[in-house]
Amino acid sequence: MKQQDKKVETMERIENAALRLFREKGFDRTTVQEITTAAKVAKGTFFNYFPTKESIMHSLAKERLTSVMKHIRQYPRNQLQLSKRIHSYLYFILDEYDQHPMLTIQIWKYVLDEEQLLLSHWRDMLDAATSNGELNTDTDTELWSHIIHSHVSYGIHLYSKEPSRSQLLNRVMTLVEASLTAIIAKRSTFHMEKLVILGAGYGGMRVMQRLLPNDLPDNIEITLIDRLPYHCLKTEYYALAAGTAADHHLRVAFPEDPRLKVTYANVTSIELDNQLIHLESGETIDYNKLIIGLGCEDKYHGVTGAKEFSYGIQSMEATRKTYEALNNVRPEGVVSIVGAGLSGVELASELRESRPDLTIKLFDRGEIILSAFPRKLSTYVQGWFVDHGVEIINKSNITKVEPDAIYNHDERIDVDAVIWTAGIQPVEVVRNLDVAKDSSGRIELTPQHFLPGNEDVFVVGDCASLPHAPSAQLAEGQAEQIVQILKAQWKGEELPEKLPRIKLKGVLGSLGKKHGFGLMGERTLLGRVPRVLKSGVLWMYKYHSG
Repeated sequence: MKQQDKKVETMERIENAALRLFREKGFDRTTVQEITTAAKVAKGTFFNYFPTKESIMHSLAKERLTSVMKHIRQYPRNQLQLSKRIHSYLYFILDEYDQHPMLTIQIWKYVLDEEQLLLSHWRDMLDAATSNGELNTDTDTELWSHIIHSHVSYGIHLYSKEPSRSQLLNRVMTLVEASLTAIIAKRSTFHMEKLVILGAGYGGMRVMQRLLPNDLPDNIEITLIDRLPYHCLKTEYYALAAGTAADHHLRVAFPEDPRLKVTYANVTSIELDNQLIHLESGETIDYNKLIIGLGCEDKYHGVTGAKEFSYGIQSMEATRKTYEALNNVRPEGVVSIVGAGLSGVELASELRESRPDLTIKLFDRGEIILSAFPRKLSTYVQGWFVDHGVEIINKSNITKVEPDAIYNHDERIDVDAVIWTAGIQPVEVVRNLDVAKDSSGRIELTPQHFLPGNEDVFVVGDCASLPHAPSAQLAEGQAEQIVQILKAQWKGEELPEKLPRIKLKGVLGSLGKKHGFGLMGERTLLGRVPRVLKSGVLWMYKYHSG
């Protein structure tokens, strides 16, 4: 190895060791001795490269700054509006904020020491925006580079406690964009159309994953509206409720792209005639294209007290409350689960492994649980519950729920907690829409998945009336076709009269951590194999979602 190459390798080894320790322990609590030990170098060697521990931070900041413009100049980022390019720039600089917020802000402070390099970057982006006609030709780029610099620096300092990178950047960009209005060319022909996605469920996520980063036209931007700053693995809510999976294991980050703006809010209504979304905060958001994927909530079928005195697993918020309730059930308490579909079965089995002390009662309206599946599968699952001490009450009819009791055929049964998994319906916002719906309250659609007579509004997932029962697979398959239609619309192409039938690969369910069941085509799977397959499918989904 050449002497120069060896020096570079040693320097990188020290930096990498230091960065690992900074992430694990924090910058202030990491010592030079720990860095040299981790890098396997002598202290004298360390000081040959870095006079102080702080000089490593300077080096990390400088490296980030020297690589960020290559990121910004790549297609499609080099085609973006100025504000979006600045957003992309900062997104890159603050890339570890969600995992290591304090360390990221500390590195940013060292980035600020490279003021001249930062200012040159702002000028570069301003000059490019002037050249493409986005900014007025008389813009003083030297002056405005200092203005942007001050707003960005102040914003990151002011909002450095925000819980996520997206929220931090939304705050900072509000300051930047307010000032940029003064120099945006008045007669600019640059026009961005807005695709608004309501809900980051499986359908909404698949749409974003397919359009970003390379398949979204230059004049389209995406606004995602969701209550949470991450996509949730709803198919695994039963494990969170039972206490066998941690909250953060059920989170998947949104795609990273400067053309994606995330608004954290509750949607209160949709005004189709005026193309407006109304939020709980009083704010309204307009759209050119809309995808409604707000999901579902429990349906109580008119059972007295069910809504007030039972828990559910249809949302992350509801599932967290259910976990807390189940966690607080007294030793040898009684938990009743109403509904023995896939959700009820997986919750009951997981809870049996999590709390072997509990008496678990699973209420089912049919003669046997999972009656929609082949008899062999239903018999196996019911047998598993019998073998593991879960009481199955078939042919049940829940007529009332009280704080400490449930009534089956009007017969009182004392309980410590009731979990409701006996049916779903679209959320209230969707139920309130004045559009055609099926008997379950789901929105009827054209074969292209948009509203009849309104090609700008699509519906995906649990809110859509489709020939199959709602599922994550179905939402993703539908999303794939919606993306196909959107692309055709944006290109001005004729839309297909029909789309291929969405192919579902099958169903996999778990019975605790070691057993499961499945239906793949016409083949029934029982035992350990379907459980392993389900774990693999979950891993692959998280892997491909980044």
